Amino acid sequence: MTAPIIRIDSIRKSFGTHTVLDNLSFDVMPGEKLALIGPSGSGKTTILRILMTLETINGGHIEVCGEQLYHMQRKGREVPADEAHLHHMRRHIGMVFQHFNLFPHKSVLENITLAPVLTKGEARPMAEKRARDLLDMVGLADKAGHMPAQLSGGQKQRVAIARALALQPRIMLFDEVTSALDPELVEEVLLVMKRLAAETDMTMLLVTHEMGFAHEFADRVLFFDKGHIIEQGPPDHIFSNPTHERTQTFLRKIIAAGHRV
Repeated sequence: MTAPIIRIDSIRKSFGTHTVLDNLSFDVMPGEKLALIGPSGSGKTTILRILMTLETINGGHIEVCGEQLYHMQRKGREVPADEAHLHHMRRHIGMVFQHFNLFPHKSVLENITLAPVLTKGEARPMAEKRARDLLDMVGLADKAGHMPAQLSGGQKQRVAIARALALQPRIMLFDEVTSALDPELVEEVLLVMKRLAAETDMTMLLVTHEMGFAHEFADRVLFFDKGHIIEQGPPDHIFSNPTHERTQTFLRKIIAAGHRV
C-alpha cells in the first residue's frame, strides 16, 4: 500500500479570534490531482499557504514525503521545526500564486533560473537549459529574453508555472492561478496545467473557481466550507450528484452565475 505524500492530521489555524481551519484532516496520494473548491473564506488558500510554510499552524501535524513539516526530532523528543528544517522541506513543494510575482527587472530566463542557482547551487548553464526546456513546454520558447512588462497576463502566469517547475518539486500547488486574468487569457494557462496533469506524475493541489476545469483536471474534489471538508469524491460525483445540501447550494449558485461545471 502506497503511503500518502501529504498527510494532514487534525490541523487548526486561526487568525486572531477567527478560526479558518478547524481540526482538519485529509491525505493526498502520490501523483494525485486534487481540486479544492468552496466559497471564498472557506480555508482553501490557507491550506496551500500552510503547505508552503507561508503560514504556520496552531495545532495538529502535517507530513510531507514521509517527514514532519512543522515538527522535528531533537534528543528523542518532538520539537517545533527550525528554519533549517523548513528550508529542507520546501524543496519538495512548488507554488504558483494568483498574482505572478515575477521580478520586473529580470528577464524571463533570469526569473526562472534565479532560484535553482541561488537556493540549490545549480550551475547556471544547466539551470538555463532546463529553463529553456520549460519555456518550450509552456509555449513561450521565444520569450526567454523578454522582460515581464512585455508579456500578457497569461504569458506571465505561464512563466510563473515554469519558474515553480524549475526547482523540480514533487508537489505543485496552484492558488486561483487564473482569477487575475482577462477571460480570453484563461484558456492558455489552463491548457498548460492540463498538459502537466496528463504528462507528469507530479502531485498537484488546485484551488479554483473554474469548476469546469476542476471537473476535467481532478482525480478527487474536496468541497470546503467554514474550515471543514463538507464533501469529497470523484469529480462526476461532486459536480453531477452531490449529496450534501451545502454543496448543492454552492454549485447551483455557480451555475446561475454562468459558470460551467
